[in-house]
Amino acid sequence: MNDQPSTIFADSSLDELAASVAEPGFGIFPKLLSANIQNDLIKLMTDKVQSDSLVQAGVGAGHEMKVRAEIRNDSIYWFDPDDPAPMANKWIVAMDGICQHFRQHLFLSLWSYEGHLARYPAGGFYKAHLDRHAKTLAREITVIAYLNEDWLASDGGQLRLYTDSNLGINGPFIDVLPEAGTVVIFRSADFWHEVKPAKRARLSLTGWLRGREEPLTGGI
Repeated sequence: MNDQPSTIFADSSLDELAASVAEPGFGIFPKLLSANIQNDLIKLMTDKVQSDSLVQAGVGAGHEMKVRAEIRNDSIYWFDPDDPAPMANKWIVAMDGICQHFRQHLFLSLWSYEGHLARYPAGGFYKAHLDRHAKTLAREITVIAYLNEDWLASDGGQLRLYTDSNLGINGPFIDVLPEAGTVVIFRSADFWHEVKPAKRARLSLTGWLRGREEPLTGGI
């Protein structure tokens, strides 16, 4: 894990993120990212799109991953610690900082980060799902940052976050506009969510703070 300090999130922001994860388990933070960080992330996305670096996203993990356009139809670029783009490394460092903060203040065993840029075409969607894969406990916390400038409610593309971990998709929900600078965080195993269709291309940076890779047992 990278030990460099983050220049993206202030200590007060880390405290707010941690408090939301502790209770109720999720948080929505409009304008958490500064204009400079937003612009750098948007440029990173633009560069990856122009270099044809995104690939069709799939469903599942490892050898069980399959492209299922009826479930999701976005294209993604997985972050690599060796990516020469400075902003890619800067974001990974920031996520490592959140892992460290959560270990210290929430006593969560978080040790790594995985994440990707995601581009949904006009009409793109992702049906309701949980982020933790069925056969591993690794994904603990989901962190999403939105990169869409001048986004209107009429553009659609809301993140629908189901806020009752027991009722799931049968319970209450919050719709979040994917406006540039907004960050959403939640416990990956507890909160169902989906991406509603948008009228124009929708951009985000989605990732997970991970614990140890511990496969589930007992035939699940």
